[in-house]
Formats: sequence, structure tokens, C-alpha cells
Amino acid sequence: PLPLSLPSHTHTHTHFPFQCGVTNTAQYQNRLMVYDPEQDQWLARSPMLQRRVYHVMAAVRRQLYVLGGNDLDYNNDRILVRHIDSYNMDLDQWTRCSFSLLTGQNESGVAVHDDRIYVVGGYSIWTNEPLACIQVLDLSTEGKEEVFYGPTLPFASNGIATCFLPAPYFTCPNLQTLQVPHHRIGGV
Repeated sequence: PLPLSLPSHTHTHTHFPFQCGVTNTAQYQNRLMVYDPEQDQWLARSPMLQRRVYHVMAAVRRQLYVLGGNDLDYNNDRILVRHIDSYNMDLDQWTRCSFSLLTGQNESGVAVHDDRIYVVGGYSIWTNEPLACIQVLDLSTEGKEEVFYGPTLPFASNGIATCFLPAPYFTCPNLQTLQVPHHRIGGV
């Protein structure tokens, strides 16, 4: 069984599931747990730098990235979290990244392909509407990480499940143009 009694976000990296935060606003948490199959138990790790709900997680090169979601401000109003935090699995250490999401996204889908994290769709608490945007976090070159907008979904939706499937080039002739960012932000 999962260690947190409330629904939370789980991500699996090389057969080790990580679980953190919660998916409802009844209780905001910053706990991070990892399952150790040798001990057959969940182990507490360093807590996230900020509580989050409705966020997404993805792992690239032994770093677990936490993106989006929301937290409460000093008035107990929900606020979007745009900054990105990364967790070093080997050092059990969190770091606030120097790059942020271009816009806040809750209840998004997330997928990883070629050292890029794609945050897909979601919900905006600013507009109270589903989102059609895709934000891409490119981690392919250390020290030159960047976030940019990818192609727009044909429809706005939250709670999306995402993954990458291989497709022959002839079924996606515009694939190359979709991989070229038309909006760049970050270090050069």
C-alpha cells in the first residue's frame, strides 16, 4: 500500500516509485517517500522545498523534477507554483532550479522524451478553465536548461494521461518542426 492516506502524486524511476504531495486541497504536504523493494517498505526522504498539490513529477538522469501545482498563500488563497524544484536521488537533496514554467499549470499530464519534460494541458486557477498549452523543459545540455512552449493541444483539457509512442516519420511529416522551439527562455 502507498504510505500517504490521501491521494498523492507518484512517479516511477528505474523500478523505484516516488510519492509526494497530495492531489486534493484538504491537506497540503511536502513529504517525499520512496519505496525500497529490498526492505519492502516506504522510506521518508528530504521534504520538498514547497508544499504542492495537483503538481506533476518526472525523472531525468537521476534527478526528480517537480513542476506546477499550487500552494496556499498567507491568506489561505490558492496560488500557482511556477518555479521548478529538482531532487537528487543520490544525495537526497532538493534544489530550486534557476528556470521556471512560463505559466502555472495544475492537473497536467507529464511525459519525458530525449531529456525533455513535457507538461501537457491542465487547469488554470487564474482563469478557472482547462489549458491547451504544452510547456517543454529541455534538460539536454547542463547549464543551458530552458523552458519553452511546444505545440498547442487541439483542445483544452485537464487530468490528461501522457506518454510517448514511436511513430514512423511518414505518419508525422511535421514532427521536425514540432521539435524546434518557437519561444525560447533561459540561458544562452
